[in-house]
Amino acid sequence: MTAHPPTLRHREPAAAKAGAGRGSGWRSLIPSALIGSSLMRNGYALIANSGLSAVLGLAFWFLAARYCSQEAIGLGGAITATIVNLSNAAQLNFGNLLVRFVPTAGGRAGRLILFAYATSFIASVVVAAVFLLVVGAFMPKLDVLTESAGVILWFVATVAVWSVFALQDSALSGLRQSIWVPVSKTIYQLVKIAMLIPLALAGLGWEAIALSWTAPVLVFVVAVNLLIFKRLVPIAQAGTGHAQLIDRRAMARFFGWDYIGSVSMMVAWTATPLVVLNLVGAAESASFFVAWTIFTSLYYVGSSMGLSLLAEGASDAGRLRSLAADAAVMSVLPLLGLVVLMLVFAHPVMSVFGAAYATEGASILRVFTLASVVSAVLSIYLSIARTKGWMRSVAAAEFATLVIALGAGALLVRSEGPIGMAHAWLLAMLVVTFGVGALALVTSRRHSMHDWGLAVAASLKTLSAQFMPFGRKQGIAVPDDAELRPLLAMTGSSAASGWHALKSEHGPEGTEIVYLGDLVLDDAARHEPVRSQGTYAVLRSSRDPVAAAYLERLIDNLDLLRADTRLKALWPMLPTRLAVTRVDGAVDCIETIAPGTDGRVLLRSASERQAGLEAAANAAATLHGQTSAMRTIDEVWFQQWVERPAAKLAHLGGSTMSATTRRRAIDSFVAQQRRYWLGRKVRLGWCHGDLLPQSLNFAATDAAGDGDGVRLTCLLEWGNARSNAPSGFDGCVLAIAMRMMVGAEPLGAVVADLLWTSQWRDDERQWLGIGPDGTDDWSGNGAAVRAMVGLVWLHQVSGRARSPAQAGVGRLWIASNVDRVLRIVSTDGGAI
Repeated sequence: MTAHPPTLRHREPAAAKAGAGRGSGWRSLIPSALIGSSLMRNGYALIANSGLSAVLGLAFWFLAARYCSQEAIGLGGAITATIVNLSNAAQLNFGNLLVRFVPTAGGRAGRLILFAYATSFIASVVVAAVFLLVVGAFMPKLDVLTESAGVILWFVATVAVWSVFALQDSALSGLRQSIWVPVSKTIYQLVKIAMLIPLALAGLGWEAIALSWTAPVLVFVVAVNLLIFKRLVPIAQAGTGHAQLIDRRAMARFFGWDYIGSVSMMVAWTATPLVVLNLVGAAESASFFVAWTIFTSLYYVGSSMGLSLLAEGASDAGRLRSLAADAAVMSVLPLLGLVVLMLVFAHPVMSVFGAAYATEGASILRVFTLASVVSAVLSIYLSIARTKGWMRSVAAAEFATLVIALGAGALLVRSEGPIGMAHAWLLAMLVVTFGVGALALVTSRRHSMHDWGLAVAASLKTLSAQFMPFGRKQGIAVPDDAELRPLLAMTGSSAASGWHALKSEHGPEGTEIVYLGDLVLDDAARHEPVRSQGTYAVLRSSRDPVAAAYLERLIDNLDLLRADTRLKALWPMLPTRLAVTRVDGAVDCIETIAPGTDGRVLLRSASERQAGLEAAANAAATLHGQTSAMRTIDEVWFQQWVERPAAKLAHLGGSTMSATTRRRAIDSFVAQQRRYWLGRKVRLGWCHGDLLPQSLNFAATDAAGDGDGVRLTCLLEWGNARSNAPSGFDGCVLAIAMRMMVGAEPLGAVVADLLWTSQWRDDERQWLGIGPDGTDDWSGNGAAVRAMVGLVWLHQVSGRARSPAQAGVGRLWIASNVDRVLRIVSTDGGAI
């Protein structure tokens, strides 16, 4: 019997472990996208706040009806509504301004919040004082507010404090801590309810309602702002890393146009029920008011998610497209579910309020439910526009909504009755939403409906993976010590005998990776795709010929690099092979690595990112600079680097393009690359080939200083290294990967943007231009950028095409990363 070397090729995918990161117990019931996403967490917190406030508000008025007279309820309700409305006017729309600019204010966030508070407080005092001067002439029923100096002082102070009470929610949203909004507001509502009954039993009339409504506010203002300024603002400042300078002109422009839009919407919301009441009378408008109240709650689903998007988009503008897609999906899907329910159950819902309400109110509710879906999409657009500073568009959209809703409503109510106003609001939402969509298509070719459709499809796929087993990627079983011992024994290392399997993840081209070290991690941490500081070695395994071929190339390339004395400076960064086993075409390889922080962790930190990228660029420049020589690009090189990889794309299944269109686009791409490269004299030398964040290990420098020094300790994944790469190839790979990681965008979206703009940002050029003598900097040449980006894209997608099943190459991936770029190439968007 032939004795075979030990191997791990018998391991099966750990399907049950795929969701390990979601936790256990009640956490396993919540999608990880919701737990881990600040956008979703804060958006749903604001939605929950609206729902809880509505329910507890109804409970308050139900108890008020039991314990207070009708006169007290009427007068108390009018006074509290007046306080809220005056405060809304005096807040001067600082709410949206805080949500937009606090995330980028950095160390000035606290001062910006205080400025908004102070300005609104002063405006509230002025507005309340003016109101009291004229209240007797216009609203004689509210003369009680001027009966004594004490009541006057109470009213003015309450309006002012209420403005701060409202703005603190926007400050929390701007700090991306909206989770505190439903907490504070729910406790306030409960305190308000608890105060009502004893005050009413004490014999107070309208005062019981007004005091229970307003007395707790000061306590909550103090408590919440202690939380904001003592804890949340310092946390936000520490996590910002760097802050953008506050552009006062941009802030003023935002404030002015947004105020016009917000006032338009405020008028629309306030006037709608009054127009219906005036045209059809109190009795016939009753069912409309109930449906309108429900629609208002549904509207807050989209607007709440829009506020969360505004804060997240301002904080990380590079991720705006993917964030907007997530926000649209997570707000529209619940509303679509409600549409289905309301189409069936609108009549029973309205009949709760009485049989008379259900007769016409059911149809009104159905129309308003449809309008809420469209309004959610419009809210997402308005948040995008506010983030990008398209403030004229915001004002125009909201003013158009006012004009169409009230104008068409006044006409339709006369002919159709109350349901005409519901039709008018649905019409207004549709016209404005499709209008801004058409405008975006006309004015911005790069951000087409096709691109946004792909972003939404990707978000839907991510969401489905949280609930549907077939949408989840199978994990890799972490081998136990008994499985590892035979392989570790082959290394001949005494240190290896004490190693344990720490974590596992999928590697390039279908390989499987297990990290080895001394620490034993808990079950959830084992399956996080990030190396820890205690990782000393990597076990790589292949389960198919493509993966085995990758490992063989990796082994050969490392042997060549270690044999090249010109690269002695890089040898400490190269993995050291301890053992290799080959059985029936399967390959297992163990190699030591220098410990450090995974690039996927360090390069996400804004404070360390630039230093880390410069360290990686220096290593790539050393690799290429020490091994390169001036060469003229010939047909052999062009066939190897362009024509062969491009031919693989022609046979990639699942395309959204026709075969003829794709062939024509590929031919155009090859022709553009040929025009640039063929006959050009360039320096050709070794490249890493996969200089991605996951291929890098970093450590802090030993030198004392500001603490942000970073050095590269290890370069992993050499399976796609090549000896004849053009200068700058590795830097371009890393730059594209960083845009993908920071912006949460797919490869195709990043490449498409670069083909259109053909330029790098200044912070990117600082390290992309690093070279041995500084004479080979290609990053400032538009034609060179397009050629290099196209070359990197071609090798990334053709590499994935080698092993489509393991690489997750499905129809959506092809549409997002292959067809998306070919469409641009076919229209000469990426012409060199």
